[in-house]
Formats: sequence, structure tokens, C-alpha cells
Amino acid sequence: MSKKTKVVIVGGGFGGVKTALLLANKPGVEVQLISNNTHFEYHGALYRSAVGHSPREVVMPLKDIFARAKNVELVLDSAGFVDAKKKRIASTSGNIYEYDAAVFALGNTVNYFGIPGLEKYTSTMNDISSTIKLRSQLVKLFTGPQRAPLRIAVVGAGASGVELAAELPAFAQIVATQHNITPPNIKIVLIDGADRVLPMFSPKASAKTTAHLKKLGLEIHLNVKVESCKTGAICTATGLLKADLIIWTAGSKPVDFFAANPNVFTLGRGGRVVVDEHLQAQAHKDVYVLGDNADTPYSGMAQTALHDAHFVAENLLRIHAGKQPKHYKARKPIYVVTAGPKWAVVQQGDKVVTGRRGWRIRRQADLAIFENFEPYKQAIKTWRQANKRTKL
Repeated sequence: MSKKTKVVIVGGGFGGVKTALLLANKPGVEVQLISNNTHFEYHGALYRSAVGHSPREVVMPLKDIFARAKNVELVLDSAGFVDAKKKRIASTSGNIYEYDAAVFALGNTVNYFGIPGLEKYTSTMNDISSTIKLRSQLVKLFTGPQRAPLRIAVVGAGASGVELAAELPAFAQIVATQHNITPPNIKIVLIDGADRVLPMFSPKASAKTTAHLKKLGLEIHLNVKVESCKTGAICTATGLLKADLIIWTAGSKPVDFFAANPNVFTLGRGGRVVVDEHLQAQAHKDVYVLGDNADTPYSGMAQTALHDAHFVAENLLRIHAGKQPKHYKARKPIYVVTAGPKWAVVQQGDKVVTGRRGWRIRRQADLAIFENFEPYKQAIKTWRQANKRTKL
């Protein structure tokens, strides 16, 4: 077809960047990728940056990812309003972007659930900026005046909380070595309102992970509801838990953009957008929502965002060629979570793998992620950054 199809993609995370890459250099397609960052972040590696590894495996400049994409324009901006009838997106800075098809993949933000004091008195690990700040707080705590023991509370025993908490004992030793000081006496407390760690995993996988976390010396509190937070303490339904540092990893939610555009988006489970069999917003056939923002069975996983990107990009190309779009089929992801140095738990269907073998599977999964965005040789270089540590 000679007609150009203008695709505007909003969001520089897994779903948005991968969709743009799959449309790169396709004849008859023009792409604008709108992001409020100049880089892509691999959030699955944030916990490693928090404990001293190089942030280069987290941050990939968009200009490098799209260096060979002649039809992709990178735009540093933030979407504010959608006029689906006129097919326009207005940014928060007042710019207007017209589209033939719009793809929204804005990811998540921290959810504090309205709990008093959480936002003010806790640290987070939701992007590279907050993660580097957290690392600085940890180093300051480990190298400062010692009270025995230092208590660090990680609230949230999902993937992020487990991955971070399990690395902290080893990180304290590394900080002490670099600063030539006596290793601090620390106590890591992992807290969750659920009845087991990693509730997205099978009970068997959760039990194996719990046993390993206890071997690392972690103190685990389950079925604990956080009611409020203040300086140095978490108030729960069962009492006060004191801590020198409190890290919140227990909640995320879609950005406010979707709720601010109720004429276009209908919200479903967890504030995610209700989509049809083509991942389109209801009643708006040229507006697609994918990844963390779509109300699909496995939303919230990087694997799901990449799967969605392939699906949407293929359908956009089919429609451009005058073909009928395919129907969406959710794909069950493989769950992989690390729990301390050289240890991970992997679940694929009913099969559970743990330990060093699980760790090797996780590292291969990381490499596969990088290969989605970079040529193989560069992906290998990025992947190897995980072995490097920054000066603390």
C-alpha cells in the first residue's frame, strides 16, 4: 500500500520500545515513540543496582536502541489527554500528536494504598533514580555509627522484595570490605500481608524459597497488615516493628493517565484498562493498550509486555496491508526470581527448579531480555555488566 500509517507509541518501557522496534524500517509505517525518559530501564535488574552492581545493565539509551531505525522518531514528552474521535494525543506540555493508531504502554508507578506515612518514611526501588538513592542510604547506614543490630525492613515478599532482601546480607559484607571496616551486624526483616512469600508461585516453590531465605538469616513476618509508617517504625495490626531503614516494594499501579481519560479507557482489575480481543480499548479500534496497563491474565510481567508488543506490531502491519487482525492469546510466563547470590527459584507450569541451576536459568533469561533490544554482541556486553560493581 502507498498510504502511510502513522503509529504513535506512548511509553518507553518493555511494551512500547519493543513495539517500536518491531515496526522499525517497515515500509509505509511512521512511528513516534513518546517517552518521559531518554532511556529504557530493565526493572528486573534494579535490585542488583541497589546492591552495588553497575547500573549499565539497567539503563539503555533509546537513541542507541533505535540508531538504525529510520522511521522511528524519539520524542521526550508526557501524554496528558487523548481525543479518540479526532485521533490526537495532547501532551502535558501542550504538544499535539496525530495518529492513525495509538499504542499505550506506560508501565506502573508505586502504589502506597493510601496508608499514612508510607510515601514520606519509606524508600523505594521503582526506577533507576530511586534505586541509586536507596543504594546510597544503604551504604551510609552500613558505614555509619553501629548499633547492634541494624534493622532493615523490606515490606513486600513478592519478586522485588525477595530479590532485594536476600542480597542485603552479602551487600553489607561487600561495603565493609570496600571501606575497610568491621562488617555491620544487620537484621533483614521481610514483611508481607500474604500467608507466604512469592504468592504468585506454587506453595512448593514458596516453601523452598522461604527455607533458603531463613538460611540467609532473614526474619520473615507473614499475614502482617501495615497500617501506618513513621520515622524508624512500621505500625501493624499486631504491633510496632522498628527499623533503621524501611523499603516499600509491596505495591504498584498503572499511572494516573488512564483514569484521567475515562472517555477512552474503561478500567478493570487493579486499575488496568479493559481491552478486547485485539488489545484495543473498548469502543476505540485504533487505540491499543498493552503490557502492565492491559487487563489481561498475565499483566505485570516483562514476558507479557514483550508478547503483547509482538502481537500488536503484527496486527498493525496486517491492517496496513489490508489483512484481518489476529485474536489475542495470553501466554503463561515462566516465573524466575533470585533469592541471594547465585540462587534463584524458577517455575514453569508444575516444574520447580531452585538453587544454582535456577540462577543460571535467570541469567540466560536476562540475556534474552537484552537481545530483545540490542544486537547480540552489544547484548552480551550489557549482560556482563551484572558482574561489575561500582565503587561504593
